[in-house]
Amino acid sequence: MKNLTLENITQVCSGTYYGPAGKLQEEVSSIITDSRKADKGCLFVPIVGERVDAHKFIPQVMAAGALATLSERVLEQADFPYIVVESSLQAVKDIAEFYLKQLEIPVVGITGSVGKTSTRDMVYSVVKQKYKTLKTEGNYNNEIGLPLTILRYQDEEVMVLEMGMNHLNEMSRLSMIAHPDVAC
Repeated sequence: MKNLTLENITQVCSGTYYGPAGKLQEEVSSIITDSRKADKGCLFVPIVGERVDAHKFIPQVMAAGALATLSERVLEQADFPYIVVESSLQAVKDIAEFYLKQLEIPVVGITGSVGKTSTRDMVYSVVKQKYKTLKTEGNYNNEIGLPLTILRYQDEEVMVLEMGMNHLNEMSRLSMIAHPDVAC
């Protein structure tokens, strides 16, 4: 992933890096929040939910070949690289915003109270006729899904991002991540 080295991720997240200095210049291959999707070179972002604290999956993710993990606490006796951050959720948003700024591709933002997904799909179907296009999949239109969509970027020329909200000021936070060039 372009310029997503452990050093840059640490800086973007205002985190503290623990691990071998020689790994700081290595780029992550992907960023995941689902431990079942762990693969070689990925960065694991453990989200603390209402029922599950994903920090408990860090050992299995690292055993699957992850390059590093984020953590909201110091991991005693860890023998792998990790970055301590105040909030994993905020960190993944910060990483996505940093990544998207580097890509310098047009972003179409889709929002509204009704018809977001249909509008997203219509815009995507038109844009993809000429450009390789990345779009929001499923219901990935919130503060976790939007960053994960951005971080799926491969070599697309345009992004069509759906943004939904169910909390006060959430749209403002999503817009700050996506910085849409065109809004519907």
